[in-house]
Amino acid sequence: MIIIIQENRSFDTYFGTYPGANGITPGTCLPLDLQDRNKGCVTLFHNPRDYQLGGNHDAQGAQLDLDDGITRAAMDGFVAVQAIGQRVQCAKSPKSKNCSGSANGFTWHDVAGYQTADDIPNYWSYAQHFVLQDAMFPGIRSWSTPAHVDLTSEWMAECVHPGDAASCRTISSVPSPKLRDGGTSWPWVSMFELLDKHSVSWKYYRTDGSDPDCDDAQLNCEPTDLTTKTSQIWNPPPFFKYVQDNGPDYLAFHNPTTDQFLVDLKNGTLPQVSWIIPNGDVSEHPHGGGITLGMEYVTSLVNAVMQSDYWQSSVVYIVWDDWGGFYDHVVPPTIEFSDPLVNTVPNYGFIQGLGLRVPGIAISPWIKAGSIDHQILSFASYNRLIEDLFMNGARLDPAAMGRPDARPTVRDAMTTVTYPDGSSAPVGDMMKEFDFNQAPLPKLVLSTHIPGMISIYCRNSDTDQTATCLSSTVKITWYPVTNAQVPGPFTYHVVRDGVELAQCVGTANVCTDVPGSGAHLYRVYSVDRNNVASPLSAAAEADEP
Repeated sequence: MIIIIQENRSFDTYFGTYPGANGITPGTCLPLDLQDRNKGCVTLFHNPRDYQLGGNHDAQGAQLDLDDGITRAAMDGFVAVQAIGQRVQCAKSPKSKNCSGSANGFTWHDVAGYQTADDIPNYWSYAQHFVLQDAMFPGIRSWSTPAHVDLTSEWMAECVHPGDAASCRTISSVPSPKLRDGGTSWPWVSMFELLDKHSVSWKYYRTDGSDPDCDDAQLNCEPTDLTTKTSQIWNPPPFFKYVQDNGPDYLAFHNPTTDQFLVDLKNGTLPQVSWIIPNGDVSEHPHGGGITLGMEYVTSLVNAVMQSDYWQSSVVYIVWDDWGGFYDHVVPPTIEFSDPLVNTVPNYGFIQGLGLRVPGIAISPWIKAGSIDHQILSFASYNRLIEDLFMNGARLDPAAMGRPDARPTVRDAMTTVTYPDGSSAPVGDMMKEFDFNQAPLPKLVLSTHIPGMISIYCRNSDTDQTATCLSSTVKITWYPVTNAQVPGPFTYHVVRDGVELAQCVGTANVCTDVPGSGAHLYRVYSVDRNNVASPLSAAAEADEP
């Protein structure tokens, strides 16, 4: 069982127009100001751009996006919250790229945008051939770190007495000190401990590199390195007391780089349970490396599994850790409240979970091909499947593990959820996505040759993925698709507004164009030595006066 965790996308922004899914309603218009609706609204729109800004995605941002979420859920605050977050963050960091005028996601209100199969073709192909989950919810109504902690322990807490799980109480965000400050040691039970107790092998693979998210889930911050030696926000194993007590060799073995994942696939040493986290460039995090590069990275991992001896006995899940501030229309279920007495983060609402809906994809030879799972699922559903497959149905129950704590619910044992209107619904079972009597599905090895990091130069010396141009000449650049594993050669093709540019066909990863006035969308694709073309990348935009 392999869980690939990407960053900050809502279901509607990636699959809101997917046929048969619980998707968007055309014409939906999100108000610019929740307090004064006469200021107008932004209609949902197709956003083909590779890079977006997103919105605040902390616990407070979630409640505002829902436009209450406690007694009701209007699901219409997304544009207004992005505007609030942009003003606040730019007042704090006026020199940030996101405040300089070169990042236009705020101008477009891109939280109201959505992508289609043209923009993320591989993800839609996985959905078409395997299973798309359209009711997957993070376990916590907050941002990345709480989501990853909840994914691996079904709780986010603050402890009055460090090291004593019985003194911990539910919160919606990461307590002080922040991870990057060091000194964090979470004492409550986790999946890592439960897996060891039942002799189930596991690793939490990390992709080293930069980390674009902020400690407070706001819009602007300086990137940091993503390694087990650098406290960071997507990698919880180093911060659980159980892992710390087992020593540095234990951590190094169970928390290696993604390169080791590929080695384990090749050598037959893959653990029974794997989690894989990205770095900033390939995470799909807004203002990271773009959606194309992230999709390519995920595709490379899935291809590696399919081309290994593990394919016939594996399931690969792709999920995004939170909604990133992007619009979603589905009201998330309510599970429990945080304790306001120990919640030290000001003005953070008290809903603990579930979080706003995110995309989920299940890939396996034994999955029901081309189906949509409408069951209500949460991040605890992964744990329940692990437990049912490998532990004879044991649950992450602190009392049964001999270290009781004050968590309100054992999430993987939960059978129903409720909503602000008082209604309830059953929790789904991922095992229903499989059919072990069917002929195994064939491999679906997809292109990893789509050029990424599409950037525009038309503002004299500076660059951005989208630019309000100051010159008539536009220079388009992208990452080459060749590397040590993919030697090439490749020929690149640039398409502007749906028309291929003859002057751009060649082996260089740069091209110049004089498009004339107006907004112009550039996409790139590659052709290999066998004349096989990749899909088109998502777009970069040049706005010429």
